[in-house]
Amino acid sequence: MTGEPEIVGGEALADLAALEVIAEAVFGRGRRQPGWFARKLGREGVEPRLSSLAVLDPGAEICGYALLGRAPSQGAVARGSGVGVLAARRGRGIGRALIEHSLARAEQAGCDAVEFLAEPERVDWYLGQGFAIAEQQLTLLSLGTGSPTASLRDHEARPARAEPLWSWIPEIWERTPAAEQAFVELGGARIWLTREGRAWLVHRCEPSDPAVVVRGLTELLRNLAPTTPLLLYPCPAEAPWVTALRDAGFAPAQRSFVMRRATATAGQSLSVRRISSSP
Repeated sequence: MTGEPEIVGGEALADLAALEVIAEAVFGRGRRQPGWFARKLGREGVEPRLSSLAVLDPGAEICGYALLGRAPSQGAVARGSGVGVLAARRGRGIGRALIEHSLARAEQAGCDAVEFLAEPERVDWYLGQGFAIAEQQLTLLSLGTGSPTASLRDHEARPARAEPLWSWIPEIWERTPAAEQAFVELGGARIWLTREGRAWLVHRCEPSDPAVVVRGLTELLRNLAPTTPLLLYPCPAEAPWVTALRDAGFAPAQRSFVMRRATATAGQSLSVRRISSSP
């Protein structure tokens, strides 16, 4: 690849789902199901007008992206859904340029700050882009302990009504297709889940009593086959009740950091153009 890319708005691409090819080239496919990227974009409310692309001429080839979305429950904070640059183009400041462009777009849209979720090995890179650590989070994992006795989808979802043990971004759960949502009341706990491939992901648990939540989750595990992962996220790493969950058999599967930067430091001219939907 030759030449330097132009940073343009996400609306330059007719369908951001076409970035799946780049996402898999950067991060790998793993065990994701076909169409996973389009589902991610919808669930996380990614907005083209907040997002940025690195485009190479000729042929308008895309070599990187920064994706942002918003949720009313998060106020004036835009939430990042990933920054990726193809390996052959790294080390040239493209990631920084994508971040700056998206920060400027978020500021124009009325956002006060932008957050990205970073794995431990990426924290230093975000710190170098002017971000600060807002929170450390854990994803906790346990496996089902029995045979399914009822469909989790048979339970009609209820509105949140009590202080949760840990909270969520409700729009992510609401944007998930109904066939992949679930809600259960077990052991005195109220639990909102979504299906993520083979696993179930718990987004929110009520009430805030760890003993009640542990009882409900233990009962939930008895309704899942032994090979079915149950993931709890986001669990603040420093929360004292994390110990109760770990004592109940949940082990850390992933550690991540919420990286935050105010948009006031961003500011540059924005360019918008149209390109092909094939990256």
